[in-house]
Amino acid sequence: MRRVLLARAAETLPAAQAALEAEGFSVCPAPVLTLAPRLETDSDRALALALDRFDAVVVISEAAARGALLRFERFWPQWPLHPQWFAVGARSAEPLRAEGLPVTVPEPPTTEGLLTLPALRSAQETLILKGEGGRPDLEAGLRTLGQRVETLALYARVVQPCELPSAAAVDVVVVGSGACLDALLASGGARFRAHPLLAPSARVAALAQAAGFSNARPLASLAPVALVDALRRLSLDGGAGDNVQSASSGELP
Repeated sequence: MRRVLLARAAETLPAAQAALEAEGFSVCPAPVLTLAPRLETDSDRALALALDRFDAVVVISEAAARGALLRFERFWPQWPLHPQWFAVGARSAEPLRAEGLPVTVPEPPTTEGLLTLPALRSAQETLILKGEGGRPDLEAGLRTLGQRVETLALYARVVQPCELPSAAAVDVVVVGSGACLDALLASGGARFRAHPLLAPSARVAALAQAAGFSNARPLASLAPVALVDALRRLSLDGGAGDNVQSASSGELP
């Protein structure tokens, strides 16, 4: 299980590829999506201007973090003190920390992990920074706590044609999101249905199974350490069985 087909957005794929190759895996990059900034609307600007109104700001992906900083810095030459910042994982937190913002990352780095954080649970108003579409689990979970929740979509995922290798050239498939799975199939990814597939959540694994990937497995996280560990265990068990955790991570374009 050393030859990995990695289906991610073109913007996030190189770092993920480098992390796997550093651990000895042979990676076939499949940039099945590209991330396009969404045009800013009047309601988007209103949310940016009201940043200090929120008790908590939650970043779902690295792309959302970078997009938000570019927008918000036009209105906030100095970052407001009031909102507490949260990110679903370390990579999502990096751009914020580079700006000097204190960021809390849950352990495990998943939506479920975020919902266990007392500081986030106690917020009254929360702003979620994300990509267009995506999973509503976090928003729904916060609303059940009685919070007022706003979402700001900063980019759209655009399918782009991708040349794929033969099925014989790949041992295992990794997809970064449900959108990546759909885009992979649109580029001819059905040829890999007999291969093990690692997904970022139980929801995406179920989508893959429905699409014919009978050996689709959910991971607790697609962060490099967790992914490397899952790939190594997959190699040890020969691809049989289900030895990875079922959890819902943040968006991984």
